[in-house]
Amino acid sequence: MRAEPQSPLPRDTVPAWSPPTTTTDPILEKDAAGGDFRANLVLQLMPLKTFPAAIRGVIQSELNYSVILQWVVTMDPETVLSLTFNGVPCGMGEKLFIRRLSWEQLGTYMCIATNSKKQLVSEPVTISLPEPIAQPTEAEPMEPDPTLSLSGGSAIGLLVAGILGAGTLIAGVCFTIIQSLRTDRQRIGICS
Repeated sequence: MRAEPQSPLPRDTVPAWSPPTTTTDPILEKDAAGGDFRANLVLQLMPLKTFPAAIRGVIQSELNYSVILQWVVTMDPETVLSLTFNGVPCGMGEKLFIRRLSWEQLGTYMCIATNSKKQLVSEPVTISLPEPIAQPTEAEPMEPDPTLSLSGGSAIGLLVAGILGAGTLIAGVCFTIIQSLRTDRQRIGICS
C-alpha cells in the first residue's frame, strides 16, 4: 500500500490576524483592564501614521532600515494601547519603533485601543521587502539581413559617390605614376 504525501502545513489554516469581532447585540464585554464596556455595533478601522508611508496598507522597506508605526487617534477617557504582530500581542504604547528591520519583523501589525467606553482597532499594516526590480534580459545578436536593397535617391547617391571615389582613386594613381616618371627622367637627364 502506498502512503499519501503529507503536507507540512495544517489543513485548517488560521488567518495571521483577525480584527476583534463585534455583535449587533449591545451586551457588556470586558476590556483589557477588566472593566465593562458596550460592544461596538460597527467595526471602524482607524489609520496608523507610518514611516515610511504605507501604500494600501503595505510598507515596503529594506532590511536594516527603521520603520515607525504610531497610533494618532485620541480617545476620552484614557486608553490602553496594545500592538499585535501577525495576531500575537507584541507590545504596549502608542508608538512602535523598529530600529533595524530584520526578517523576523516582516509581517502584519495592528494597534488596539481600549477604554471604558469603546475599543478601536487600527487598519492592518504589513511590512514587507520591496518587490525585486526585473533584470533586463540579454539581447540576442541580430543576424545581418542577407539582402540589402536601395532604391530611389539613395541608390543614385550611392552610385554617384562610388563613381567619384573610383575616379579619385584612379586620378591619384595616375598622378603618382606621372610624378615618378618625371623624377626618373630628370635624374637621367642630369646624369648624362
